[in-house]
Amino acid sequence: MRSSLVLGRLFHARRDRFAQRRFQYPVYLAAIDLDELPELDRRLRLFSYNRPNLFSLHDRDYRDAAATGVRAAALARFAQAGAPAPASIQLVTNLRVCGYGFNPVSFFVGYDASGAVAAVIAEVNNTYGGNLPYLLGPSQRLPGKPATQGAQVASFRHTRELFVSPFLHGPASYDFHFDAPPQGARLAVRMDVHSGLHAEGPRVFVAHVEGERRPLTDRALVAAGLRYPLMTAQVIGLIHYQALKLHLARVPYRRPGKDHRPLPEL
Repeated sequence: MRSSLVLGRLFHARRDRFAQRRFQYPVYLAAIDLDELPELDRRLRLFSYNRPNLFSLHDRDYRDAAATGVRAAALARFAQAGAPAPASIQLVTNLRVCGYGFNPVSFFVGYDASGAVAAVIAEVNNTYGGNLPYLLGPSQRLPGKPATQGAQVASFRHTRELFVSPFLHGPASYDFHFDAPPQGARLAVRMDVHSGLHAEGPRVFVAHVEGERRPLTDRALVAAGLRYPLMTAQVIGLIHYQALKLHLARVPYRRPGKDHRPLPEL
């Protein structure tokens, strides 16, 4: 089985005229090979696909996947991005735990036949109900750089198009970097936020998750559940905790409009 759990740490750092802050937390993520979903549903007692369980994954949690299934929806998105159909797709995401799930961002990582990252869908959710998949295909590709194990880091750039943080506004661009061999021992994803468009401005925010892969088994799920209890509830709780700290520090707070578009800078 190519699917895995990724046990590691999440790191955030912000540096702009309003705030300078950094924090990190232990986390785990699932990296699910979408071709294996039916088999995972049959084989694992603690994981289910589109059914309630201690851990689960549901099509309805992902954009346009409720009707067609998460794999078919991802293939349609890759086609829209002008990318060839990937040889395989891994969904890097938070699973539902005890029926509850929230993903600030999920990554559909498309691999070519050689195992290199060819294209990615970064599906972003905000806490106000907004959702947008960023299509990272050939036209968004940046020159790669060597990874720690000799492979290439796949890098992409995209203008920010969705309101995410009520404390970070103005035009901005995202640089995504994926060091994620499909069957490697580790996985790392980094996102740099630059103020202005096309990375012309300073880097104001960094989010980085990195961890070691473990085979996706019932035993691994139990161990992760005990080490990080109610992971998805912790995710939303920590988002609001960090937001409270920024609010108490008097960083300007603004809610999104109905279209969930980014707001102008103050």
